[in-house]
Amino acid sequence: MENKNNKPQIDSEFQEIWDRAGDYTYSFESSNDAAWKKFQADREQATQKPFVVLKNTQRVWRIAAAISLLAIGSWAFWFNNQSTAILDSGAVATQNQQVKQVTLQDGSTITLNANSSVKFTVTKNSRNIELQGMAHFEVAKNPNAPFVIRSGQNQVTVLGTGFDVRSYSKKPLQVTVNHGKVRVEKLAMNSNSLLESAILTKGMRVTENPSPKTKQDNYFTVESNIDLNAVSWSKGSLSFKNAPLAEVIAALEERYNVRIDVVGNAPKGLRNNNNPTLTAQFNQNQGAETVCEIVGQALDLTLQVIR
Repeated sequence: MENKNNKPQIDSEFQEIWDRAGDYTYSFESSNDAAWKKFQADREQATQKPFVVLKNTQRVWRIAAAISLLAIGSWAFWFNNQSTAILDSGAVATQNQQVKQVTLQDGSTITLNANSSVKFTVTKNSRNIELQGMAHFEVAKNPNAPFVIRSGQNQVTVLGTGFDVRSYSKKPLQVTVNHGKVRVEKLAMNSNSLLESAILTKGMRVTENPSPKTKQDNYFTVESNIDLNAVSWSKGSLSFKNAPLAEVIAALEERYNVRIDVVGNAPKGLRNNNNPTLTAQFNQNQGAETVCEIVGQALDLTLQVIR
């Protein structure tokens, strides 16, 4: 047991050793032998009571351990702050017929389609995106910071590639890969546990099945050999090249934030088949009614705009 009466004496002796060590400086004017003798003399004077110092060894080790723990804790705190510090963040939104592009500090670009919004947060170890609407992504490669897009209970993860994500309100998620590879995941509502995932490469597309009727039904439908040039919108104008009418209507609804119905002589199962097709180009200044009239004349159909 430690003698409480000796504690002040031990502390003062420890302090004296500490002070002497701090006051000692090497004299460059003396020879090496003289400097060594001076150091030995100071050390002998400071340690005249070896038993007391030996008795206090455990206390010295506790002090050293505390200092080490403090240093390690400070380093861990600094490292954690470096990993989680926000390097880049922001939010962008578009309105009817607008297309906007934002470039992140890492060189990744996000091109927003009309009636869309995106929020992004970039740290040293992560690049997190929240998307509503539709956007094209060109992702700078960084294996240490995955690029993760979240929209509702859907998540898209990529390290470096180019792809489109469509996730408008009340419409199923759709991801189309232009080049590279992405992983698309369906997460559970409450636990965020993985329900289903799909790996996509160039020319592949996944479309969400938002309401599977049984446990055996898939959450995603995957297609291959998609015509990546059928619908183009990222340059501002809306271009179609042999695009199925279903994709034409979807693109017009997204751009103008309306619903478009085919009336009269509409072919059966219009939104699910690949015919008829359209090749045309429309600029940003043309209104929904004008564009629908042109499309209807070209395909011998009547398109009705519902706002």
